Amino acid sequence: MRFLADESCDFTAVTALRTAGHNVSAVGEISPGAKDPVVLAACPF
Repeated sequence: MRFLADESCDFTAVTALRTAGHNVSAVGEISPGAKDPVVLAACPF
């Protein structure tokens, strides 16, 4: 399953999902502080 974790998402959840084998993109890693339209445009899904 694929997830897009917002910056406000606890990174522990991102790590747990990745450990469970899920594909997780974290906004904090991709483009911290970006506006929603920019985040959605950059989302690899």
